[in-house]
Amino acid sequence: MISGIIIHEPTREYVYPLERNKLAIRLRTKRGFGGTCVLVYWNRCKKEETYPSYSRMECYARDNMYDYYETIIVTEQATRYINYYFEIEIEGNTIWLNYYGQSNSVPDNGFFEYLYTNEEDIFKVPDWLKDSIFYQIFPERFCNGDTSNDPFDVAGWGSEPTRDNFMGGDLKGIEKRLDYLAQLGVNAIYLNPVFESPTNHKYDTVDYFKIDPHFGNLEDLKMLVNKCHLKGIRIILDGVFNHIGYYSKEFQDVIKNGDRSNYKSWFYIESFPVDGEKLNFETIGYYKMMPKLRLGNPEVRAYILKVASYWIEEAGIDGWRLDCADEVDYTFWHEFRKVVKSIKADCFILAETWRENRDMLRGDQMDSVMNYVFRDAVTDFFAKQCISSMEFDSRLNKFLGVYPKTVHFALFNLIGSHDTPRFLTLCKGNIDKMKAAAAFQFCFPGIPVIYYGDEIGMEGGNDPECRKAMEWESQKQNMELLEWYKKLIQIRNSKPALRSGSFKCNYCSSDNSVYSFFRELEGDRIYIVINNSDECANIILPVKESYKDIEYLHDMISGVAYKVECKDNKICYNDDINNYKGAVQAELKPYQVCIISK
Repeated sequence: MISGIIIHEPTREYVYPLERNKLAIRLRTKRGFGGTCVLVYWNRCKKEETYPSYSRMECYARDNMYDYYETIIVTEQATRYINYYFEIEIEGNTIWLNYYGQSNSVPDNGFFEYLYTNEEDIFKVPDWLKDSIFYQIFPERFCNGDTSNDPFDVAGWGSEPTRDNFMGGDLKGIEKRLDYLAQLGVNAIYLNPVFESPTNHKYDTVDYFKIDPHFGNLEDLKMLVNKCHLKGIRIILDGVFNHIGYYSKEFQDVIKNGDRSNYKSWFYIESFPVDGEKLNFETIGYYKMMPKLRLGNPEVRAYILKVASYWIEEAGIDGWRLDCADEVDYTFWHEFRKVVKSIKADCFILAETWRENRDMLRGDQMDSVMNYVFRDAVTDFFAKQCISSMEFDSRLNKFLGVYPKTVHFALFNLIGSHDTPRFLTLCKGNIDKMKAAAAFQFCFPGIPVIYYGDEIGMEGGNDPECRKAMEWESQKQNMELLEWYKKLIQIRNSKPALRSGSFKCNYCSSDNSVYSFFRELEGDRIYIVINNSDECANIILPVKESYKDIEYLHDMISGVAYKVECKDNKICYNDDINNYKGAVQAELKPYQVCIISK
């Protein structure tokens, strides 16, 4: 027996359908397991016809503790009544794993079981996501396109940002800059809140059915959405449904009428009268200006679902980013998904969460999550350089290992937002570090997300400094960085493997500076090699190509050709799960990025 190092549970985390006749089954072992895992399965109602069927499992992810295996079985009809167990060979021995545990003989009972795949069991994300490049806009600070709707106390564009001042950004300003976004290569926009609110950030909503007058009106939003669509750009709005604004009519009614208010059950009121200083009501983050909504209340649910439906139907938006999503009753998100998907099937539902959150990614709530776990790893490796390349690899594989592959290509991979310091600031102004991190972001599985101004080198600390006015004077923009972003987008768009190919790491340098991985799709293989150091590096990079089959691989960035040579006998990183046939020698300059393919 090898107790405790082989894990499978008959739950959605380990078993999930891809189609009605395609079922993914997973297994987890200790890191560097070194064995082979085979799924043995059959239809228990047709055992004579189907027993035994075998499917070898592939290690698709590896963190610092576990290897993650998966196989996909295909059945002629909808997958049903599947009994299964695992046959595992390690160090010349064979063991078997069923629901009861491990054994030294083929089990004759205690099988794992999967009963049936219904249409609604299948978790699908909108097809357009895998090809998307998102751009996040903080509307108040992006562009002032209509000075007639400016706040009376508007500050000059580019003034020092505070948590309270206004600079006049609006919907017309975004519309005015659509050509810029299209030329950059962006094809999707995420807007921070646009509904009526007294603040510059608009997370304290006063009226969900009204565009903030300083941003424009309904017709302005409809025009923006329409012009975005004409340019092939989708647009999603920020849905702040966990809480509402202090000055909303609903909460003001509670303040005025107390226990007699028709809205008292909309909130979590501890005692009356409501007192903002004593904070005798629940809020988001203890901010009195944002009282929490009681989404278990049928009236509140119906109201928010009406809001969500209205903006899809009336303005034609393409989805919702849901603020503080993991603080909301999960049964509400079940209902939310059904409602918005019934209106627009390819509507994108994105959750704000700052942690790994597989609960939301099982097909009954969200399409994706804001991948702050990704951002944390990228920040620590590239900007702060406080973790090794192996720890970096482990962190990435940890969330890839637990998230269903269905969503790998839809993960919302950001490196900065309105709630974080600017990435270039974290790099202490080092453009080379920023370029290396951006290259990794655009080549990693998932959706690359640009926070407005990052592509031109804007800097700033945490809120409010990260919310500066967009710099539109070309002489103050970092054109080298802007061209780098355009190049990365062009490369990503030209290579399907970078958008929907598998991911494997093939190199972590002993001095912790060089990191390499490859993406693979239908025989097309691309290696991304990054020297995250201010020192030159000479490496021997293992590749899956044989020197007998191909003479050179080429760098899409520099144009350099790398000769494929015979792989030596040294053990290479992940040698046991990657079948290397050759190697290339590369001399890397400080912070050099190579994107290498045939």
